[in-house]
Amino acid sequence: MPVSAESLHIQQLVELMAVVSSSTDEASAVQHAVERSAQALEAEVAAVVFEGKVAASIGFPLGAAPNDDIVAVSLHEQDWLEVPGVGRCCVAAAAWEGSKPGHLVLARWGEPFAIEEQNLIRGMARLLELTLTMLRTLAAEQSIRESLQERQRLLEHLFTIQRAIARRDDLQQILDTITLAARDLLGDEISLLWLRDEDDTERARLASGADATGILPGSALTADLADAATALQAITAGDVVVRQGGIAATEAVTRFGRGPVCAAMGAPVHDSGVVTGALVVASCDKDRVYEESDVQTLRAFAQNVSLALTDANTVVRMQQAHHDALTGLASRRLFMEQLTQRLAMADAEGATVAVLFLDLDRFKDINDTLGHAAGDQLLTVTADRIAAQLRAGDLASRFGGDEFAVMLHRVDGPRDASAVAARIAAALAKPMHVAHQRLRVGASVGVALSTPGGRTDPVELVGHADLAMYQAKRADAGGYSLYDAAAPAHQDPRPGTVRA
Repeated sequence: MPVSAESLHIQQLVELMAVVSSSTDEASAVQHAVERSAQALEAEVAAVVFEGKVAASIGFPLGAAPNDDIVAVSLHEQDWLEVPGVGRCCVAAAAWEGSKPGHLVLARWGEPFAIEEQNLIRGMARLLELTLTMLRTLAAEQSIRESLQERQRLLEHLFTIQRAIARRDDLQQILDTITLAARDLLGDEISLLWLRDEDDTERARLASGADATGILPGSALTADLADAATALQAITAGDVVVRQGGIAATEAVTRFGRGPVCAAMGAPVHDSGVVTGALVVASCDKDRVYEESDVQTLRAFAQNVSLALTDANTVVRMQQAHHDALTGLASRRLFMEQLTQRLAMADAEGATVAVLFLDLDRFKDINDTLGHAAGDQLLTVTADRIAAQLRAGDLASRFGGDEFAVMLHRVDGPRDASAVAARIAAALAKPMHVAHQRLRVGASVGVALSTPGGRTDPVELVGHADLAMYQAKRADAGGYSLYDAAAPAHQDPRPGTVRA
């Protein structure tokens, strides 16, 4: 089964994270990043820029990378890059902030980078930033920790967490693992992960918490950020904050029966570069003093929270971009991507792909009479009925409004495709219970088949199915028609009629 662009981009991000995060120093991490990003985007050139200088590149002879031009591209002052032996190439660049800001630059000959490719480049840049921050954190940790055993425990925790992120384990389990590890390594009574409430940014919800007994129950707890003072300060400062010396009994940690809180430390966590919460550890020990090594440890765990949140939410956003929010069917973009891939495979194999284009016959009247809520319910029922008639490997999509498209990935010929069209038309001709009413809607279906070995154009194939659908609607609403390229333009394609 072909890999969708969504799945491919997610796979490429995971592969980049696995390779870059396995680097032992910044130089190798940066080199791995340029190599993998160039491979993923099929680019002639990839480079990383720090402080106005190219730190690593691929696509130019050793020492021959045009520093000024690449820097100009990274700052969006130049929208091309001349590559020896290739010519003038299209470019894309993504920046990141942090303690060591930088840019990831790519250039390739031919078509400009599409929006989804630019999003992928931004995701790669973010992953590189997190890895470099982690490497610097670990380097600092290694230089200041006196105990080799404690250092080894930290590395083991971080390795376990990063492997879980790379495997895309359950997000809640990853967050719980991090809060437990923070409590374990720092030796405080409690650790809490607060995330801003999406609906009320003045409040926060407890995403994960751990004390001496393990994971705290009731992760749905919310609190005013003013009460979760350490988290609020870390979020506001955008960096680790330390509060010591009998700080406050009002700290939100006291809700778990701990207190008074004598010392607390918080580190901000990010989602795609935006501060969204804080990881907090707290102690009731009046003699607790946080050392610089403790600060670096908490920062390392917070960075892992950021990586986990960014990765999980990137997956969600990419899935949402490729699926219709109302029906859950594939979006028009995903449908066309899949159709293009399937047609290429079918051409190589001498197989046939069919496209069905559907339009509900009385949707506007129902939508205008019963309202948009009833119209949305009708579209959802329609999507379910279409999906129920498909075979393994077929794909249904909502193109917009009350228009749907179906790709039949392999058919034996017109009769095979028409049989599926007839089943769908029959299913949609049956009464639907919408807004407490029994409605008959029906749909007109157009059918178009690819030409085996004929390099069928996907847009043209959908257009043929759309034309056949309108011919079916004119001939007899509620039926289906098969597109016939040999028929005169004024003549209807061969119609088929279905009755409930």
